[in-house]
Amino acid sequence: MADPRLSSFLRQRGVPEECLTRMQEDRVDATVIHLMDDASLAVYVPAYGDRLAVRRFCLEDKDGPSTSNSKKNSLLESLKQKMGIQGNQDNDVMEGHASKKKRAHGINNKWARKKTRKIEIGWIHEGKQVRKRRGGGTRTIDVPKETRKADLFTYAKDLFFPEGKNKIGDFESVTADIVDYQEEPIIDNNVTVGELYDTLKMGMLRFYLSTRINCDNDEVKESAGEDQEDDWEHDYSNAETSHEDQRNTSEDADVEDVLSDTSEVIFGPVHFGSSEALQLDDTVVWQPSDHFDDDIIRIASVSPPTASTPDDTSSFDIVLSVNVKIHRSNLLEEMINQFKDPQILEYPLKFTYINEQGSDAAGISRDVYATFWTELLDHAAEGEELRVPLLTPKWQEEEWKSIARILVKGFKDHSYFPCRLAPVFAVTVIFGENEVSDDMLLKNLLLYISQSERDLINTALKEDLDDEDKDELLETLDHLGVKTKPTKENLQDILLKAAHKQLIQKPRYSAEKMAYIASPFFRNAFQCSQDMIQMYDDKIPTTRKFIKLLDASPTTQAESQSLRFLQQYIRGLDNSRLRKMLRFVTGSDVICVEKIEILFYSSRWAIGRRPVAHTCGPTLELPWTYTSYPELRVEMDGILSTLGRDSSNVARDASSSTPTSSQCADYGCWSHAINIHVPVELRPDPVTSLGED
Repeated sequence: MADPRLSSFLRQRGVPEECLTRMQEDRVDATVIHLMDDASLAVYVPAYGDRLAVRRFCLEDKDGPSTSNSKKNSLLESLKQKMGIQGNQDNDVMEGHASKKKRAHGINNKWARKKTRKIEIGWIHEGKQVRKRRGGGTRTIDVPKETRKADLFTYAKDLFFPEGKNKIGDFESVTADIVDYQEEPIIDNNVTVGELYDTLKMGMLRFYLSTRINCDNDEVKESAGEDQEDDWEHDYSNAETSHEDQRNTSEDADVEDVLSDTSEVIFGPVHFGSSEALQLDDTVVWQPSDHFDDDIIRIASVSPPTASTPDDTSSFDIVLSVNVKIHRSNLLEEMINQFKDPQILEYPLKFTYINEQGSDAAGISRDVYATFWTELLDHAAEGEELRVPLLTPKWQEEEWKSIARILVKGFKDHSYFPCRLAPVFAVTVIFGENEVSDDMLLKNLLLYISQSERDLINTALKEDLDDEDKDELLETLDHLGVKTKPTKENLQDILLKAAHKQLIQKPRYSAEKMAYIASPFFRNAFQCSQDMIQMYDDKIPTTRKFIKLLDASPTTQAESQSLRFLQQYIRGLDNSRLRKMLRFVTGSDVICVEKIEILFYSSRWAIGRRPVAHTCGPTLELPWTYTSYPELRVEMDGILSTLGRDSSNVARDASSSTPTSSQCADYGCWSHAINIHVPVELRPDPVTSLGED
């Protein structure tokens, strides 16, 4: 084999020497390899990959050098043509005299041949830049590179003093000079614009016409007077103004997210020490249409009194609350939009349902958070008793972070946490999936699936199944995305993998985005994942916990009997109705309060009798006129069924009845009740009823 390059290539590929010797004996080189079929070449190059490599090498060796050089030459000629270098010059001569020959820079560069440059000229009067509306502003003009200070003075005079005068008077009445971008006088009168560009290396030079009123012209000074001072005191440079506008725009956009069209901000009271003169008597409600062009309000900082103030500054306090108005029918989307601004976590919030009566003293807030998570877990989550968020195209990173702020704010202000949210998902958001144990995964999966599927899996883990149950188990596992055939030995491993997929992998995007907001806060609230699991146990309502919350002091046998009926009713509730009962009394479907006060009142007429709940207390007004347990059960079932259909109707009905509305005004909260509409002929005489009460 006469080609040393081919021999070297094959040795690098590890081809045995005996093969290379055989190729040399048979005179097989790069010129004949492309004519050989694969079977013939395999005699000399045994490995298939080596045969492909040697064919590629021979092909490139055949077309390489001449083709490559021709391409390089064509590129070189094209480059010479663009640079203005003649193509017929001898390369050796060019290389030998490269250091002496001056390159013809920019022969075809039109910008290099340009004789003018753009500059900006502004006007500064009495040390303040004049804005455009006052005849100033920043003007951009094209001037020759040889322009000097005197020429700039002429340009500026013609721009800002057309025909020799403007709003402040004649040009002769002022002292004028040209200053640079640092508002420093240009000392060298002969320096040109082109030289300044070469020296300063700036994108665009700026000059100012600096003017001041002549001190010996009293008439001009008097005409300028206070009016001129007021006009110019807020005029700043255009550059500073543009940065200020950009900064304000970003701040306004931040606040605008918090305060939508249905929101209002309430200020006050502001206390400085013990002074009562600075206290605000009334609440100031933000009305965007009355005071602002845009639906934006800026919250200015308030400074404490100075040392000379006689008031004690140690008790300096500012109370700022944001009253958020929302529609119950669109609560889910409106809450997400309201919480897109991170600053909302810093302010106390008061919620108001539009077209519903009630004042928020914690009860409405608890109801808002409970309603939000109920709607989200009902309409945008998968699972049965425990659920995980379902990814939807309309909710991206910003929306999931907003949902995390709602989670943080509800827990921070009212200790509300949605316990229907799977603990596995919550632990993943806050502590990461490494803190999720296999036992937690399996328990959450069993509560994630339906009751019948849960019973079937529990049975399969303990004993063998018949053929019919096996088919049902296969359908259940297929629903969970399992493709492996289950056996008694591998069933638990299969369930753990299915749980990881359903509870961690599928909602991973939402968990990652929520973790940015929720993880730092809850890591301070819980030391470890076990503390969070304990929180779940404490907040999930049970009949025993509910009854322990009741704080009653019956004074008569009738009141004691009504209390026993209520306790009996609570013991008979399942989990779903128990959450409704807790929601009816406290506004929350999880335990967020330390006690529920029971007040007894009299109602002779069973038609108008009903329990009344004040969620802000929370307080439950219980009639003591029940003579049997079924009477209370029927009325409470009616209340809970109505609450389940539309809790807003309950609130409106409660505010419309005479005894309930008066008591709600005293408590300053939103109350639940149910009205039973009675034909007129069956209603009691209002005068008699009022007199007896």
